[in-house]
Amino acid sequence: MKFLRNLSRIFVGLVFIYSGFVKVVDPLGSAYKFTDYFVAMNLEFLSGAALTLAILLCVAELVLGIALLFNLVPKISSWGALIFMALFTPLTLWLAVANPVSDCGCFGDALILTNWQTFFKNLIILAFVCVIFWQRKNFNPFYRPFWQWILGFFFAGMAFWLAFYSLNNLPIIDFRPYHIGANIPEGMIVPDEEKNNVDVYESVFIYEKNGEQKEFTAETLPDSTWTFVDAEHKLVKEGYKPPIHDFTIEPVYVPGYSQEPVEETYVNLFDAELIYSKDGETETFYIDNLPDSTWVFEQIIYETDLDPDLVEVIYLTPGGDEETFSIYNRPDETYMWFDAFYPTESSGAAIPYGEDITDLVLADEGYYFFLVMTHVDDAKTKNLDRINEIAAFCQTEVIKFYCLTASNAEEIAEFVKTNDPVYDFYNTDPITLKTVVRSNPGLVLLKNGTIIDKWSSKNIPDVNDLNKDLMALSITSQRAVAENTLALTYALALLLLMAIFHIFYTWMLQNKYISKN
Repeated sequence: MKFLRNLSRIFVGLVFIYSGFVKVVDPLGSAYKFTDYFVAMNLEFLSGAALTLAILLCVAELVLGIALLFNLVPKISSWGALIFMALFTPLTLWLAVANPVSDCGCFGDALILTNWQTFFKNLIILAFVCVIFWQRKNFNPFYRPFWQWILGFFFAGMAFWLAFYSLNNLPIIDFRPYHIGANIPEGMIVPDEEKNNVDVYESVFIYEKNGEQKEFTAETLPDSTWTFVDAEHKLVKEGYKPPIHDFTIEPVYVPGYSQEPVEETYVNLFDAELIYSKDGETETFYIDNLPDSTWVFEQIIYETDLDPDLVEVIYLTPGGDEETFSIYNRPDETYMWFDAFYPTESSGAAIPYGEDITDLVLADEGYYFFLVMTHVDDAKTKNLDRINEIAAFCQTEVIKFYCLTASNAEEIAEFVKTNDPVYDFYNTDPITLKTVVRSNPGLVLLKNGTIIDKWSSKNIPDVNDLNKDLMALSITSQRAVAENTLALTYALALLLLMAIFHIFYTWMLQNKYISKN
C-alpha cells in the first residue's frame, strides 16, 4: 500500500504540475477558455472576472501539484485534489455529452484533447486521487508543518510571478500554431490523407400537421399534408482542421480616413460622336459606321473627356480573323466592322475593400508587420506613439504594415479620431487574433508567411532598433531557443531552491537547531 499511495501522489502531482504550468504561462488563453465556459452556461455576466479566476485556478493547480509531489501538507493537499476532481469530472462529462465548447482546455494549447478523452482522463486521475485521499493520514512529510507552509507560499508566489510576467509580456513558451518560426501558409495545408475527412452533418426537418410538430430525416420526409416549419443541421462528426484555419485578411474602408475605393466608369462608344473631315468639310460618324481612310479624324464628342488614342476598333478580315485598328487608321471595304472597345475609367485607390487578400499578403517575400488589435476600443494606448513611428518607418522603407482587427468601420473611425494612426486597417476573425499574439495591441514581424518575432504592447521595439534587413533585431532560431531556455531555467531554479532548502533543513536537524516534531 505504501508503494501505491506514493505512486498515486507522485503521478497526480506531476499531472497537476504540468496542467497548471502550461496554463499559468498563458493566463490570457486560460481566461479566453473561462469566457467560453461562461457563454456556454449563460453566465456572461462573469466574463469580466475570467482573467482573475483563470490565474487563481492555474496557480492553485500548480501549487497543489507541487505540494503532492514534495509531500507538503498531505492532508490539505489530498482534500484539494479531491475537491478539484469532484468539480471537474462531472463538468467534463457535461462537456462530452453537450459539447458546448470544442475542448476543455485542461492542458491549455500544449495538448488538445477531445471532450470525451478529457472525461476518461479525469476518471483515471480520480482513481489515483481517491487512493491519496484514503491514505492521507499515512503520508509522512519530511519537513515540519511550519516549513511546509513556507514552501507552499514560496511556490505560490513564484507561480503568481510567472503568471503576471507572462501576462505583461508574452507567454514564455508558445504552444500555439502561430509561434515564432511557424509558417502560416504551411499551417493551413490539409494533408492528402485528410482531404476526405470533412465535417458530417445530419439534417433534421420539422413539419407540422393538425397542430403537431414532428422531426423527419431526409429519407423519411412526410407527404404534402404536412407543413414545413424549420430545419436543423447537427454536426455528427467533426472533420480534420489544419493547425491554422479561419485566418483571413480583408481591407476595411473607414470613411474619411481610408483611401477612397475605386470607382469605375463604363464608356459606351456607341453614344460617342466622331468628327471626320474631308476636302474642308466635316461630318459626324458613329463607331459602328466609320468612313473610309480618305477621311481624317478630328475629334470625339462624349459626355466625358475621352482619349482618342485609347479607342480600339475591331474588324473581321476576309478570312474571318479579328484585327484591331485605331480611329485614325481604318481598313478597306473588304473588312467587316465587328466591335469597339474603350478601357473602363477608374478613379480612387485600387484597394479591394471587403475582399480576402490573405494569399496576396502571405506571399510577400519581403518583411512585413502585423499590428494585432483584437478590438481597437480595448487596446492599450501606452505605446501607440511608438507603433506609429514604426509604421512611418515602414512607409519610408517600403515595408508593408497591416493593422489586423475584428472591429467594424465605426469603431475604427472612433479610434482614428482619438489616436491619429498612420496605418490601414484589415478585418480578421477575433479568435484568430487572440491566438496570434496574447496582447492587445501586439506586434508581429513576418517574412514570406513565416513569423519572425512578436512583441507585446509593453515591449514594442524602438524605431531606432530597426534596420533594413531586420534580422539584427529578430533571429528566429535564437529567439525560440531563448524562450525555451527561460522556461527551463525557471523550472531548474525551483528545483535548485528546493534542493538548497532540503540541504539546509537536513543540516539544521542534524545539528539539533530544530526538531522534526
